[in-house]
Amino acid sequence: MRSPLVLAPTLFALSAVAAHAAGDHIGRTALVVDTGTEAQQAFAPDTPKIVLHVELKDPTVGAKIEGAWIAVKTDAAPADYKIDTATVTVDNDQDEATFGLSKPNAGWPTGTYQVEIRYEGNLEKTVPFTVTK
Repeated sequence: MRSPLVLAPTLFALSAVAAHAAGDHIGRTALVVDTGTEAQQAFAPDTPKIVLHVELKDPTVGAKIEGAWIAVKTDAAPADYKIDTATVTVDNDQDEATFGLSKPNAGWPTGTYQVEIRYEGNLEKTVPFTVTK
């Protein structure tokens, strides 16, 4: 018979593996300018549209992927201001989700931003970027 002291670490290890697998639906990400193909982490205030491409790893058909655009620190909004969100529902054979945000009328305020990616409501990845002059 196993002692409880030996069994407890085994259960902890199994739950840690299960938790990792549950948060493993988002792969590589790339921020680009509008229809561009060159990934970057810094953008100019006059960038017409910033697009985030998100690789999906073994997604379930019907799963919801949410992209939330956050102004982390700018002079134009309070800290951690949620600018916008969009949700993509996974279709058959879908291996990528795309989220885009167009330039505000007055241009992108300089500062730090991030896009939070959620899979079925669980935060799986945060993609930071900056807007600089």
